[in-house]
Amino acid sequence: MSLKPGRRTPRSQRGVVLLDAIVAILLFSVGIVGMVALQGAATKLAGDAKLRTDAAMAADQVIAQMWVSDPTQLAAYFQSPGGAGYKAWAATVTNVTAHQGLPGAAGHPPTINVTTDPNGGNAVTVSVFWQAASDTGTHQYVTSTHIAH
Repeated sequence: MSLKPGRRTPRSQRGVVLLDAIVAILLFSVGIVGMVALQGAATKLAGDAKLRTDAAMAADQVIAQMWVSDPTQLAAYFQSPGGAGYKAWAATVTNVTAHQGLPGAAGHPPTINVTTDPNGGNAVTVSVFWQAASDTGTHQYVTSTHIAH
């Protein structure tokens, strides 16, 4: 089969290059959309991890304050919702600024439960709640410790 000098492709093959280009652009576009979706999911998960870390740090902060406080007055000073130490700590957790506070914590304030352990000391449970703007539910971080007399 020979081609005439002025004719480059047979009539039945016209548009094949255009079809190849369209398929390539379609595949490239699907890849780009997948990469953007992956980047969005990674950004959301990183934000969730930061909020979980902030909640853990807030709970650790109040437990550290309890360790240096008078152990006989822990329940009176840190029990939620009326303890003075609790109120000061809860204000830092619920007041959202650039460097502290958790989003949505004002609507669901943290709790501290201090009970006297029959074996001595105090059993302390700290619960911190938050809800990011894009979340539909509330997240919770709970930690428990035993503070000896």
